Amino acid sequence: MSTERPEFRFLLDEHYPAWLADRLGDDGLVADAVLRRDDLRGQPDHEVLRVAAVERRILVTEDVRTMPAAVRAVPAHAGIIYCPSHRFGRNRSALERLRRALIAFVAQPPHGAGRPGFIWWLESDGS
Repeated sequence: MSTERPEFRFLLDEHYPAWLADRLGDDGLVADAVLRRDDLRGQPDHEVLRVAAVERRILVTEDVRTMPAAVRAVPAHAGIIYCPSHRFGRNRSALERLRRALIAFVAQPPHGAGRPGFIWWLESDGS
């Protein structure tokens, strides 16, 4: 039995700045941002999720209300991490908390992480 962890690849939804993907990359994570991609910027949730699935990326989003329809359209997605806006806002310190939470997620992934259809609610940064 292998104890090797999967490599997590993230796609940050359009409400997250591109610099956050850069910072995650500096931390050794593989991340891209919708805002830096002309093919994804302004696209509906189901299209963003479809592309994330093709690229085997976990979508990081706060779109709790609209993403379930996208999941019905793309049930074999590579994963979704919901980041509730009341815990991870959009100011600099909140985005740094989100960065730390994603690092903690990769360091100690929950059961099922990396499997198709995986959904996780990120609750804290582990500090």
